Amino acid sequence: MAEARQTDFLVDEHTPAPPIEILLKLQLFRTALVNFIEWKNFEEVVRGCFVRVLLEMRSEDVRRDNSDHYYIACVKGARRGPRYSGFSADMASTEWHIVIELPPCFRATQNGNVVQLNSISNSPFRQLEYQQWVEMTREAGLAFMSMPQLHFRLDLLEEQKQQALTVEPRRKRYGEDPQIAERRERALNALRDQIKAEVVSTHVQMPSISGLQLCPLEQLQEIEREMLEMISRVRMTINERSKCMICHRRLCTVICYPCKHQVLCKDCAEHIDGKCPVPNCSIPVRESFEAYTS
Repeated sequence: MAEARQTDFLVDEHTPAPPIEILLKLQLFRTALVNFIEWKNFEEVVRGCFVRVLLEMRSEDVRRDNSDHYYIACVKGARRGPRYSGFSADMASTEWHIVIELPPCFRATQNGNVVQLNSISNSPFRQLEYQQWVEMTREAGLAFMSMPQLHFRLDLLEEQKQQALTVEPRRKRYGEDPQIAERRERALNALRDQIKAEVVSTHVQMPSISGLQLCPLEQLQEIEREMLEMISRVRMTINERSKCMICHRRLCTVICYPCKHQVLCKDCAEHIDGKCPVPNCSIPVRESFEAYTS
């Protein structure tokens, strides 16, 4: 039984590696990451993309030339850490560190598989680096992302870029009934107005942003506490509304493809018989997979 479970994590020797053209479309340059830092959904934007990163090999035998090289790595997410700079000409600084997926042949850093923006290249992947990535991924028994996953991630990246460039109403979900979409928009707008009214009524005496520097430390700490408390309540509400449509207990982690609805937990996704549970969605589910998370 133990042996059978272990083989679940191994790559089928016939599983094709994604072509380098797909990886190039999903590559994030350092300059792009710098531009993405201020996005509210920065972690979602970078997760599942690829970077060309400067790494140190674990084995000294492999590093006889005493130099490090660039390698292809998949981004698993981002997390905050010690502030640093040196990644851009304007001497900007950030707390964001990039979490990457690496085979065990690389020397782990103090923070694990976490790198700074300084280590990420502005040059495209090279053919030799791609071949090394394929070989090391197979040798380590790591799975390649499937083509539906890659295309889904590529579509998501393009959509996120477009949303950053244009201000537009929330898009209607694919396959959703127009009346349902309209009701959802009304509910969201009502919730937005309610939160805005609560902020105004709760913080009538709150100084403007420009006046915060003149406030005493005790008042700033009280403002921070109240805002964090409100953010916590909003996050709890979001969490409750992110539950599986079938069991209503576990969080939605599985994406149905090609309709792209993320409304199921991992356990319930195994019993849908190719039918998406979203009302009025008639697109047959050809494949389902977990959203790429760190």
